[in-house]
Amino acid sequence: MFSLSKTQHSLTISWNDQQVLGYHFPEDGNRPFCHPLNLPGAPPLTMNEPGDHVHHQGLWVAWKKVNEVNFWEQPAQGADPTGFGKIVHQQIISLNTTTDSASLTTENAWIDWQGTTHLTEHRKITVHAPTAEVMRIYISLTFHPNDREVVLDLRRGEPGADGRYYSGMAIRFDNIITPGNLLDADGRSEPMDIFGKQSRWCSFTSQHPTDNETYGVVIIDQPDNPRYPTTWWVRNRKNYCLIHPSPVYYEPFHLAPDETLTLKYNVVLYRGQPDAALFE
Repeated sequence: MFSLSKTQHSLTISWNDQQVLGYHFPEDGNRPFCHPLNLPGAPPLTMNEPGDHVHHQGLWVAWKKVNEVNFWEQPAQGADPTGFGKIVHQQIISLNTTTDSASLTTENAWIDWQGTTHLTEHRKITVHAPTAEVMRIYISLTFHPNDREVVLDLRRGEPGADGRYYSGMAIRFDNIITPGNLLDADGRSEPMDIFGKQSRWCSFTSQHPTDNETYGVVIIDQPDNPRYPTTWWVRNRKNYCLIHPSPVYYEPFHLAPDETLTLKYNVVLYRGQPDAALFE
């Protein structure tokens, strides 16, 4: 049975009193995020604010350039905020639990350092009833321009260099399970073979030292997303593993003032080795 608990700045989704997902929207933070993610009774697979990239926050949504404003990184404590933006929680639109799922819908404002709102985002997260082996999470992100044209983009050049290729939803894995094994829907497993390639899904799998069990997470692109199948940005080395779909890897999104952009993903947590039958 699902249950939802709420504090002033967070929500917890639990299954049979075991936390499976935390959703946070700190008042003094830079963005809402999900952490931890785990199967019922299993250890967390995500990491929040690692020392090498403090803006990596479990499963989060951000963008390198929205109308040239950097919503991906954040200025150092006390530094000049010029050029940076924050994704600010506005309201919880709905919370719901059934025997089969738990869901939350929130509204966020993408606000730059001058106080200008570039996007209003509606985010829906639905966790489906898990087993000991599998848990499916559905995530829908809808972006509305605020009566202005919006360009969502990133920097281009050598993959990963100087803050390039960062856009959209990402997952940072706990350093304790790194490096792991990557696999995409086309059988590629080396990071630089996956980097910049299109594929329907990409997974990360590793043994967790807490219980010596093998766990994994896959992000599955949805066929009605623009530029399906998505292009991928990945890292897989000791103390730094991350995967995320990067739909503007090769070209930006241009939104007219009256347009909206919706991106939908399935995120599946699993025990054992990746099984493509679970990801289709």
